[in-house]
Amino acid sequence: MAGDPSSLRLIGAILLISIGAMCLFFVKKNEKLEWNERLAAHLLCWTFIIKGLGNIAGNYTIQYYEAGDQGPESPFWLFFATILTCDYAWEMALMALACVYPVPIFRSLRNLKIAYGLIVGFTAVRYLMMILGLPLHTLVDLFGFYYLFCGLIWGTVYFKFRYMDDFRAKESSTNIANVAALLFIFIGGHILFNWAGFIFRSDYFLYVEMMANLSGPRADYWWQALNVFLIATGLCILVAEIQQALRGNTSPILYIIAIYFVLGLIGFTVLDGSGGAAIWWRTGGSSLEATWITLTNSMHFTMIRPIIGVYILLRYGLFETSEEMKPKAKKMVIILIVITSSALLELLQAILPINEMFTAVFLGILVALGIGWEEKSFESLMNASKQMRKGLDARWFPEFPVPKSMYNQLDRMMAALIIFILLVSFLIWQTETMYEWAATPKYWW
Repeated sequence: MAGDPSSLRLIGAILLISIGAMCLFFVKKNEKLEWNERLAAHLLCWTFIIKGLGNIAGNYTIQYYEAGDQGPESPFWLFFATILTCDYAWEMALMALACVYPVPIFRSLRNLKIAYGLIVGFTAVRYLMMILGLPLHTLVDLFGFYYLFCGLIWGTVYFKFRYMDDFRAKESSTNIANVAALLFIFIGGHILFNWAGFIFRSDYFLYVEMMANLSGPRADYWWQALNVFLIATGLCILVAEIQQALRGNTSPILYIIAIYFVLGLIGFTVLDGSGGAAIWWRTGGSSLEATWITLTNSMHFTMIRPIIGVYILLRYGLFETSEEMKPKAKKMVIILIVITSSALLELLQAILPINEMFTAVFLGILVALGIGWEEKSFESLMNASKQMRKGLDARWFPEFPVPKSMYNQLDRMMAALIIFILLVSFLIWQTETMYEWAATPKYWW
């Protein structure tokens, strides 16, 4: 019997929260980071925690929806509100991250403060709209705006440094370009799976909707335009990597992004003609479309995103790697191996009729192999090149007087934001704000 897809979603959420909490501990211990690296590391860890919380809410939202329990007092509306409030915080943190990492895009602290003020203000307007029951998923709240914001920044940074010819800065420019590409895949990899549907104008891409009947036609067009932008940017990165490879300058990014596009082409043969019936969260079903969605989109959400995040933290020196901290870091890696192995097995159970006894044995084998492989991989990451400033003009990395106490304040603010998210979601549920909005959907645009 195929496993319950809710188990896969929950394990993926637990994996994200675990990574965020444990990585934050090691980041706070690292005293060697530059101001933008430290800020980026804190923000990246908090994005894991926030997204994990949102994924837990998403799991229960799906369960109540599939059970048909969507009455005014149903917890469905509590979890649905939590998804949206977490998504707004997730977008805010990623836009803040894009402003400073892998290179700061502002040359003065004043400009950075203005940018952060606009990002926070934009997010506050979204929360206010939710509390007041104003139409959501419109061209006012611009849901998914971070795709455009982060995609433009990380895409521009990637191309600038990937094509930099300065031999003295080759090591640093390559690392910066790789980080920018990885972060782009981190936020938009699941969209890249739909590239063939866009090129060949298949129904499963053309009929995509932001939030079913809760979003207006113009908002759906905005959402589709964001998808097109990410696909176009991803194709440009693929072409750039192929061109560089032909010149003898191969990067691991070529193989990573090529996998997404190859899977997208295979997915076209599976999803074309489905009439848009294959929805991303309907994993674990018996249909071929649902199985494919499980192996692609769900894999990206539950496993690939955490792996990319941890890889960036470990590979590019955002972790504390002193001899004193290495044993603790290895324990963390072992814990993550166990959780990731569980997620992989739940993924297989969601699509294959595997006996639970078999999966228990297989989990033990995976963990044993993972623990044996962990030491070599850990040392390889620790010894890899982490340079991002060597040979580059100092203007790329302006020095701002950021006190260390500010990072502790950031952690407290993010923790307070999570409490705020839960309180707002509970308030919206109790006042039936979202239920009334969904019962009589109204669109501004």
